Amino acid sequence: MLHVFQFVLRGGRAQLFSLYKMNFFDEEIQTSDDVVRGTNDDATVSRLSAVNLRYFQDPFVKLFVKRPIRRSPIINRGTFIRSYAIDSIVSQFLNIPGPKKQIVALGAGFDTRYFNIKAGILNHKGNTLSENLATYFEVDFSEITMKKAMMIKKRKELCSLLADSDQVKIGRGGMDLLSKDYSILGGDLRNWSDIANRLMEAGLDLELPTLFISECVFIYISPEESNTILKWITDNMKNTMFTLYEQIKPDDAFGKMMIRNLKSRDIELKGLQAFPDLTHQEKRFKDLGWQIAKVVDINTIHDKYLERSEIMRISKLEILDELEEWHLLSAHYCVAWAVNSIDFVQEFNSVQLQAHETINIQQPI
Repeated sequence: MLHVFQFVLRGGRAQLFSLYKMNFFDEEIQTSDDVVRGTNDDATVSRLSAVNLRYFQDPFVKLFVKRPIRRSPIINRGTFIRSYAIDSIVSQFLNIPGPKKQIVALGAGFDTRYFNIKAGILNHKGNTLSENLATYFEVDFSEITMKKAMMIKKRKELCSLLADSDQVKIGRGGMDLLSKDYSILGGDLRNWSDIANRLMEAGLDLELPTLFISECVFIYISPEESNTILKWITDNMKNTMFTLYEQIKPDDAFGKMMIRNLKSRDIELKGLQAFPDLTHQEKRFKDLGWQIAKVVDINTIHDKYLERSEIMRISKLEILDELEEWHLLSAHYCVAWAVNSIDFVQEFNSVQLQAHETINIQQPI
């Protein structure tokens, strides 16, 4: 899920105003849950925009977008950095020697990461990762999972990548899709006890190394509800990692504007005040028993962790004039990753974004 912010410069002074874009919504929206569900469409459109401009590969995302829209350079670059960071953690995790791994994507929406793993597009330094994957689980609102399950069953290029494509089961009136190595479950993360039970019924192995992913998901539920999930993981699973991507810094001018504009569309970032900065994001994990937690903002990932060759490559795709606005927006998003493990602490701790020489971005001529 991704919020899209537009920026303009006027009279030599940066004036920021945001428009929350929801490309498939009617003007009359009845509940805040409807709005949150709709951010899935917005994020998918943004991903396709970046893919079409060759920021990264994803041949599957186009299947989930009815009306492609070209996003601004700021949004395209932000989408790329988000994908780079989470994909880097996922690929390193799957590449760890030992037993097969599980992934649980919370609020996954129309995410296509499983299909990119199976197709070898998401790999680790050229090494395919699909053989290291035991099962990939996705959880989201049932309205979203029904659409996704239907699309997967309908499109051969998706269904053929499932380990047992001829034995895929559709359950709960179309809300769930169950296969040998990929399962989609429709439900509400705020009812975690129900979701946890259904994950285990679908085959979640509490013993296997498991990575949980939350991309702009925890931010929409209360701190108590997200803490319940994190605590359940540490209490019930032996070897886990967790990575999240979400907003921070609600108290500066931009943060206040962000909150105000989202509230005007009946969107509340319920987790933002409780975990407002990098320190609090790290603390949220450690307070709940996670052994290791690391957090960086998007500026740090972009300026320090990207390979120099990647920086130069994406700089040639589009001219990014709004550097001041880019840095401001990027300061309000972070990526965190945490470890809680009995058997693989050292191996899990090796999963991290690698720092490189800080460089200044040069605009393409």
